[in-house]
Amino acid sequence: RPWLADVADRMAIPLEFVAAPALVSLGSVVGRGVAIRPMARDDWQNAGNLWGGIVGPPGVIKSGAISEANRPLRRLAFEARKRFEDAEATREADRDALEARRKAKKGQLEKAAKKGDAADLARFRDELKALRVEEEAGEVRERRYSTSDATIEKLGMLCNENPRGLLVLRDELTGWLRGLDRDDRAQDRAFYLEAWNGTGSFTVDRVGRGTLHVEGLCLSIFGGIQPGRLESY
Repeated sequence: RPWLADVADRMAIPLEFVAAPALVSLGSVVGRGVAIRPMARDDWQNAGNLWGGIVGPPGVIKSGAISEANRPLRRLAFEARKRFEDAEATREADRDALEARRKAKKGQLEKAAKKGDAADLARFRDELKALRVEEEAGEVRERRYSTSDATIEKLGMLCNENPRGLLVLRDELTGWLRGLDRDDRAQDRAFYLEAWNGTGSFTVDRVGRGTLHVEGLCLSIFGGIQPGRLESY
């Protein structure tokens, strides 16, 4: 509260203008890491993600309030980016070494195939499979905390890589809502409704892109919107 009250006082804005995005930001970090079971004799549970927005006319510093409230989240994202870049630099050398070993094994596999040696064929095949497992185990991914504009397919991938969930942060919610109104975005509405629950899964099927299984779909959403534009919803 002292931090939020100080921000609100310095920016001359209502306390809730900065408190709401701060709480939603916190909820996005908690995400699926913590859940509550409101009913004593039921296993129904809610994840820690939240949705919210600031409703106000132009010029009331909505964007400034959202930016200030998300300062801690940006710091986490910056630190995660640095860790990813450091790990990726090391991983690049590891990939080169794995590729050299793979080429050597493929050469041995081809020689065994020419000789018709079934035992060696099976052994080198298993060793190639082990190299693939080693490569996948060493894959590094950046811990993501937020995104501003992404397709549901990309959001699904991000959720798989960040199982606690992440924040969809829009400076203007109007664009996001109007996008969901399009007839060809009906699937997107279902996706976001599942993401609001925070505890379910989702499967996206696309011709040419295959199937994407999202094991844990959890999103927090925040943005600003003007009263007149909200009225139509």
